[in-house]
Amino acid sequence: MNKYINKKSIIIVFIMLIFSIASIVFVYNDHFLYKEPILKIKTISEEKLDGYTEPYFIQTITGTIVNGEYKGKNITFTNNYSYSEVYSDKLSKNSEVMLELSKDGDSVLDISNIKRDKYMVTLFVIFIDLIIIIAGIKGIKTIISLFVNIIITIMSVYFYKSNYNHISLLALYLFICILYIVCSLLITNKKSKKVLSAIVSSIISLIISFTISYIVIKIYNKSIPYWTMSYIDSIFDYKNYFYVSILLCGLGAIMDVAITMSSSLNELILKDPNISEKSLIKSGMEISKDITGTMLNVMFYTMYVSIIPTLLIAFKNNVSLSTSLSYYGKIELITVLCSCISIVLTIPISLYVSVYIFKRFKVGDKK
Repeated sequence: MNKYINKKSIIIVFIMLIFSIASIVFVYNDHFLYKEPILKIKTISEEKLDGYTEPYFIQTITGTIVNGEYKGKNITFTNNYSYSEVYSDKLSKNSEVMLELSKDGDSVLDISNIKRDKYMVTLFVIFIDLIIIIAGIKGIKTIISLFVNIIITIMSVYFYKSNYNHISLLALYLFICILYIVCSLLITNKKSKKVLSAIVSSIISLIISFTISYIVIKIYNKSIPYWTMSYIDSIFDYKNYFYVSILLCGLGAIMDVAITMSSSLNELILKDPNISEKSLIKSGMEISKDITGTMLNVMFYTMYVSIIPTLLIAFKNNVSLSTSLSYYGKIELITVLCSCISIVLTIPISLYVSVYIFKRFKVGDKK
């Protein structure tokens, strides 16, 4: 058995190594996939511009086009950027930038973007490698569930795009959220009573918590600053868009709490098949005290990160904290509070659902 495990582990590590190297090498040489001309910077000289409150700089850049009809051509151009880099980027040697060129390809009209896919792919490869090393087969299942959910998301977007006049965005994503729950938990875990418990708990918690949030938001609808949402000018169904963001925001936390509670109670029953319902509920409440604080903090930090840039800009323009939060952070705060309600409700719901399912079948799952 040990020889089999060792051989299997070696094969998995070898496949991971090949995949990692191939992915990184490919993304560093995938310029042919881009329509925009890409220039690799060879040399940079820089000087500071005077007469500005905020420091401004001008860079003289020389580089080589690495794709398209002008491949191999050397071009020199300038790039202006501010110290804060809010509207422009400081470029560095060996960076790759996407350009808008003149018709003859001799001059740069604009810098459209910086090629960052290599950094994203490198981080993604590290993430995949770590999750497989740490979680093994279950890590692979987690990655599969992630890809399945991405496919579901893409399909839902195209489906809504083709049928937005005939279906409700909210109804569609309520169904999608339930699909996320079922697929994620079934793919990452074996079919068992604890997974059934987690699925049922997650769906019930999602529906109850969203219903509460929906009613409260409807009551205070006029005081909610929908106009502060991103891309609000392009969203004709902005209220349902907001409700969908509430649905999705706490979904991962709900599933995490539900599977944690059901797994913990399942372990208790495995240790003592004759344990009473009262003891199970008491133990479950003790477990909930340990996970509630951390999950709520996760939601708070998520909100905090999302509004940091806006708050910093507001502070820079002498806007007070209360005004900044009221105008620029209220939407995020409402979303997170609704998610926190979901997390808190999931604990008793998953606890009693798990006890009911496990005790109905008398014993816990066999490992």
